[in-house]
Amino acid sequence: MAKFSIWMLGESNISVSGGKTLDGITQGDGSHLVGETVTLNTRDWVQVDIRDGDTDFDDNDGNQRLDGSQTIDGASYSDGTKIEAEYRITVQDGDGNTYEVIAVNVNNSSPAYATNEGLAFVGPPQGWPPVGEPLTVIEASEGPGSMGQPNLPATDLVVPCFTPGTRVDTPQGPVPVETLAPGDLVETLDAGARPVRWVGQVTLGPAELAADPSLRPVLIRADAFGPGRPLRDMRVSPQHRLLLSDARVTLLFGEAEVLVAARDLIDDHRILRDHRAESVTYIHFVFDRHEIVRADGLAAESYRPGPQTLPALSEASRAELLRLFPELSSPVPGGLFAARPMLRQWEAQLLTPAA
Repeated sequence: MAKFSIWMLGESNISVSGGKTLDGITQGDGSHLVGETVTLNTRDWVQVDIRDGDTDFDDNDGNQRLDGSQTIDGASYSDGTKIEAEYRITVQDGDGNTYEVIAVNVNNSSPAYATNEGLAFVGPPQGWPPVGEPLTVIEASEGPGSMGQPNLPATDLVVPCFTPGTRVDTPQGPVPVETLAPGDLVETLDAGARPVRWVGQVTLGPAELAADPSLRPVLIRADAFGPGRPLRDMRVSPQHRLLLSDARVTLLFGEAEVLVAARDLIDDHRILRDHRAESVTYIHFVFDRHEIVRADGLAAESYRPGPQTLPALSEASRAELLRLFPELSSPVPGGLFAARPMLRQWEAQLLTPAA
């Protein structure tokens, strides 16, 4: 029995023009949406765990069931409830870019195709369509694996990145990192809830990643460092440091906790370079001091500006950050003081992720 996860956006976070809904009122083929617009209002991803006889996410697959009781778009469903990819649509944004979209149907009505609980997206990492922009539905068809349509491997569906989609712990609960703004409170390991002082981001397209593969994100598999660490697959920039603490750290370095760059932990199994990424957006946020936060259940650093990292920012972002933290323009090594000792590459190679 195969098990896999898909990521979807719940119907309550989606607007459809013309008074239409996602529900499959026309035999579940999505044709009722052609010519209408679909607007994604948030990036509030929902992880859905599935068991099946294969790893395809298809239409009319009677073996495709929820793996455990789950809450999807505010509704509770029991273990073993049938779930399927009801129909497939193609949407187009204002710049002419197209995206492949799958309607997700948890069977809870009669006929079964009459309800759809959300949308999943086909494509490489960062293949999510733009949020807040009406996307015109230009084509619709039956779901994958049905009526002559090819099967859809679950691995072809977009997975959220750290980068957009990663949930950071706040006093109000986990929130997507891309929603953070200056003044927002984020929980830190050392100082409790602290206000964010600055947020910046940089997007690297296919040309930049092809020119410098070392900039590709690092993929950290769910549970790579133990149960719930992280809670799901996540992606970070290669230099983003993770907090490690176990007996090996104490034995080797005499420290209870250390920070290690993600690139220095790559093992090509649980932690690996994401060579499928065609583009990536890295999001940085800064506090008054370097802090440790929890992102998708994994302890990681906040952005720590310094001589090596500041040049990677855009000129405007760098100028804004230096206005907030003028001390960063001085030649003092390291920028903000590090929240924990930082391992060098050769030191990090003495460690492997906990089993």
